[in-house]
Amino acid sequence: MTARFTHITFTVSNFERSIGFYRDVCGVDVVRDRRLEQGTSVWIGPETPADRLPPYVFVLVEGDVENRLDHLAFQCDSRDEVDAKAALGRRLGVLAQDSRDDGGSVGYHCKLRDPDGHLVEFTHGQPIQGI
Repeated sequence: MTARFTHITFTVSNFERSIGFYRDVCGVDVVRDRRLEQGTSVWIGPETPADRLPPYVFVLVEGDVENRLDHLAFQCDSRDEVDAKAALGRRLGVLAQDSRDDGGSVGYHCKLRDPDGHLVEFTHGQPIQGI
């Protein structure tokens, strides 16, 4: 059996602020709110029909952010979509790296910072399908 990617867990300083950022900028939303069960985490992921499991989730844990991720990455359908994310980041004051083309397997990309400083990359042209 091949192992499959399911989730990554990282610490955020404020659940609601981070949920809002990832919903508005990355198009993911709460798929399971464990605060209602144990108060420990919130799972966010892509919109998924009620009778299906999400293909992946980000597990947010609230606390002191002591270590930042290098970056999360989302594949976009076009360079224009990457540019739109860069423009959104500029408007929100969270653009960390403007759109640029590094060619090869890196392709066209930009980076934004979430409310806790974690980098989120938006790419086009990388040889990865994404889930």
